[in-house]
Amino acid sequence: MGLALDRRKFLAMLSALATRLGSGAGAQTMSAGHKVSTRTTRFRKNLVGIQIEPFAWMDEGIDKVLDILQERANVNTVYAYTYDFHGGRITKGGSTPLPDHGSYATSALKGGAFYDYDMKYFQHTTLKDFRSRDFGNFDVIGAVAPKMKERGMDFVAWDYNNASAGQMQFIPGFAAVAEIDIYGRPTSSACFNHPDYKGHLTGKIESLLSGYPSEVSGIMWGCERMGPLDNMLGGGFSRPFITCFCQFCQAKAREMDISFVRARRGYLKLDELFQAGRNGDRPADGFFVSFWRTLLEFPEILSWQSLWMSSYEETRSELYGMAKVLAPEKPFGFHIQQNITFSPFYRAADDYAKLKEYADFIKIATYNNAGGPRLSVFLEGLCSTVFADATPQELLPVYYKMMGYHEKSLDQIVSGGLSPGYLASETKRAIAGTGGQVQVYPGIDIDIPTGKGEKKTSPDDVRASVKAALGAGAPGIVLNRDYNEMQLANLSAAGEAARAFWA
Repeated sequence: MGLALDRRKFLAMLSALATRLGSGAGAQTMSAGHKVSTRTTRFRKNLVGIQIEPFAWMDEGIDKVLDILQERANVNTVYAYTYDFHGGRITKGGSTPLPDHGSYATSALKGGAFYDYDMKYFQHTTLKDFRSRDFGNFDVIGAVAPKMKERGMDFVAWDYNNASAGQMQFIPGFAAVAEIDIYGRPTSSACFNHPDYKGHLTGKIESLLSGYPSEVSGIMWGCERMGPLDNMLGGGFSRPFITCFCQFCQAKAREMDISFVRARRGYLKLDELFQAGRNGDRPADGFFVSFWRTLLEFPEILSWQSLWMSSYEETRSELYGMAKVLAPEKPFGFHIQQNITFSPFYRAADDYAKLKEYADFIKIATYNNAGGPRLSVFLEGLCSTVFADATPQELLPVYYKMMGYHEKSLDQIVSGGLSPGYLASETKRAIAGTGGQVQVYPGIDIDIPTGKGEKKTSPDDVRASVKAALGAGAPGIVLNRDYNEMQLANLSAAGEAARAFWA
């Protein structure tokens, strides 16, 4: 049995969704056996988007924020957080400088859904109670979308599903769907093979598109997670991220003829090797040889990594299929984490050629300004695991050759960021990888927090990034990470550059 989701299985899944939702039109659309979205999905020309957390609307006022977005940044599409557990990024007295607008977020934010939903959409899950009350009964869709529509702007629901202890703490029953690590411990991430979690995710899509048919113009779904081997190799993550080995993943492994016992033994052995790398205890044959020898002895390591990735792909496919049944004309796409540009291992796993089969658009975290410090940390992770035989400085030239980059030294990228050329090359790679069948929106990072002595964003940086992204063939851009982090001068620079390019 193949590990990747093939076309036949995808279409069968879409037909099942159509039956569940009672949509004859959806079933007819799916019977053609082609990518359904390209025929009917409506895309905005010259898209300039921005991500905004609910706090900003309450803090500055909806109309004031929209005025700033339109007049300064030329924004026509807002990716508004409708589900999030990371609202306290900027706090009074914290390490992140406050921008020259608005106030500050409180670290007491709990998170959840920032919109009203009908329980009827969550009949297939026990995870029903997740309405945020951080701002009373504030409904970001009901309050903001009509005002945006009056201005000719689009409201895209930003469904953000990162692993979070907040979900475990504030959603009753969420701990029951947690991934289980190789040591048998529950984690802060949810398992894509758990039926209750699957019902929670699909219920949100249905509640957004069916509950707000005239307000929501589309959905961006995001989840910055990776499989067990990816987590071990490049992120420097701790043991709880060697997941998932729950009963549902074990059942899927049996269907695929993957031995759980041998996979577990292999990951335990690999964890011992990488722990030695972090402690500087070099094996006689070195780290890379020992890593490769472990893979040869336990090929189930790669099989379990592929099992996790196939589960992730199936989840994204099912959500896309539901969206196309409910609203085929509305764009449904995915936020793609920056590791797809950093990690050769994750780049291989999350293949653009597969993504094009179940996405109308992708927004890539091509953050070149903050990317320099981030890449430095990533390389430190690699050099504590699979490439622990080398230092980051020694690995860097080979790494640049592998990835096709032409960047500066480690010290220089930490203080000066990555070049606009990095952003342009990754944009072109995504367009080529998806065969032009998917709208590719590069992420333009504006004032993403970095540490002392690390790259900070300037208006000239923003102009260069926008020019690089659009010059590489992107039909639009998304300003990242959050509006409530961005300086007004940098927002203005984004608008100036976009207007100039499309003039």
